Amino acid sequence: MREELRAFFNEKASVWDSLQKVSPQRIRNLLEPLPVAKGGSILDVGSGTGVLIPFLRELFSPSLIVELDIAEEMLKIAKEKFDDDGIIYVWGDAESFVFDKTFDAIICYSSFPHFSDKERVVVHLSNFLKKGGVFAILHSSGREAIHRIHASNEVTREDLLPPASEVALIFKKAGLEIIRSVDDDDEYALVGVKG
Repeated sequence: MREELRAFFNEKASVWDSLQKVSPQRIRNLLEPLPVAKGGSILDVGSGTGVLIPFLRELFSPSLIVELDIAEEMLKIAKEKFDDDGIIYVWGDAESFVFDKTFDAIICYSSFPHFSDKERVVVHLSNFLKKGGVFAILHSSGREAIHRIHASNEVTREDLLPPASEVALIFKKAGLEIIRSVDDDDEYALVGVKG
């Protein structure tokens, strides 16, 4: 776990929601194409203050949402907003945390650049994905916009989002078949299904 990143997000937690300027429809548009069965279990990786929770509930009616984040203050705010109704809040590092369950979907929304070892995190997390489960890396901005945002801060300066074509090779190593790949100026979406 990168302690400086954890400290950065803990420090920003109280104002995080006010800093986010993504329209609800844009988030909905990223999630709607995902072939996630109604009533399944979803792991929200790098969940922050729970921005995806209302959309996951609306679109997929999951039986369980697991919010995973390295910043305990982010999770605390998410819990205050959404309580424990069908949600488990887990403080931990996605690169090494071991779950006692498997998931129908694993979603990394606006968090993938922050993982130090991107191949390791995909391979590790895919071990907790059910056969036929969906693994999605989603961003509501293109790579260049994300890089500009991250470059403005010393802690996130090196947190880059690789081209979708590079991450697709990691997905293949992890046994994920690519079903959607968008890497343009407005959006980044790489979606795979576990065979």
